[in-house]
Amino acid sequence: MKKTKRDDSMKILVVVYSRTETTLSVAEKIASELQADIEVIEDKTDRKGILSVLRSGYEALRKEIPPIAEPKYNPSDYELIIIGTPIWAGRMSSPVRAYLSRFRGHFQQVAFFATSAGGGHGKALAEMGELAAAKPLATVEITSKQIKRGKEVEALEAFLETVKSQRR
Repeated sequence: MKKTKRDDSMKILVVVYSRTETTLSVAEKIASELQADIEVIEDKTDRKGILSVLRSGYEALRKEIPPIAEPKYNPSDYELIIIGTPIWAGRMSSPVRAYLSRFRGHFQQVAFFATSAGGGHGKALAEMGELAAAKPLATVEITSKQIKRGKEVEALEAFLETVKSQRR
């Protein structure tokens, strides 16, 4: 992706949770392109090992809200928040659910992205909008296949173009 000069009057924050670094790698590309600050949600739950993966999926299905660390940035200080999550059992990750629940109603504008093994999780992205109490400017889902083949760039460029054209 080619970098574009950002309008300095627009403060942008990219917020992400990533258990395996896949979602974080996408967030870093977005933040770099938009010259945005980045907030990595720090989960206080140990998510290492196969049992943890199963527990995480169960937690996501049950829409549980786990403890997360105090964020570095206040989303109210930003005009646009782009939030990224891995998909767990067809839903947003529970740490992202915790972040959205905590800051519900504090987002001026939002956009969402998700990473998943197989795609087709528009319902999870829609639920993020409901939980944030904000209609997203854009959403995109990036699959692990796209990332492995270097094909996520095309999807991200389209997502970023939509975000840029929709900003107030």
